[in-house]
Order: sequence, then C-alpha cells, then structure tokens
Amino acid sequence: MGSYVITIPGTLRRPIDKDAKQAVLAAVRGTDPERVGAEVPDLDVLTVDNAEHTFVLRLEVEAADRTEAGAAALAVASRAFGRAGYRDGEVTAGEPVVTGIDIG
Repeated sequence: MGSYVITIPGTLRRPIDKDAKQAVLAAVRGTDPERVGAEVPDLDVLTVDNAEHTFVLRLEVEAADRTEAGAAALAVASRAFGRAGYRDGEVTAGEPVVTGIDIG
C-alpha cells in the first residue's frame, strides 16, 4: 500500500457556486494532498474555471497500485460532486493522473 496524489481534470455542465464548492471540499476532507512524502506547498484541492466549465481536483488516496489509486480517487470525486448537488451527467471526469507517490 502507498499514498498517491491523484489529479483529476474534468468538465462541469453548469457552473459551481461557492456553496457547491464548499460541499465538494467538505466531502473530500481527509483526502487533501497536504503530504505525500513531502510538503506540497500552495496546492489547491479544487481549482475551478467557471468560464471554461473546467475543474482540477487533487486527492490523496491509499492504494496498492496506480490503477487502484485512480479508481479510488474517481469514486471520491463522484461522491463529492454528488453531495454538492451535481447529478449524473453534470460532471465529466477525465483520466486520473498520479502526481505524487509515497510507498513505504
């Protein structure tokens, strides 16, 4: 098992307002990539560009390998956007990318 920082790009079918963004952040609390091997300075968990309808979500997950980590991060992202009021089809997640690893 290891800790993976996974970056998930995606698109939104409708803009994300302040309350929805706070709901997403509350839902992913505990998966914040504060540390994976070393400090990650000034890394926002959720970056949104409402004008372009895009987002980037960065999560830390525990997993056996990259594939499992990507799947776990996508599941967390799906639940988080669901709790923020987004329905199926309103959020499209791109391919998860491993951007940090601490296997110990």
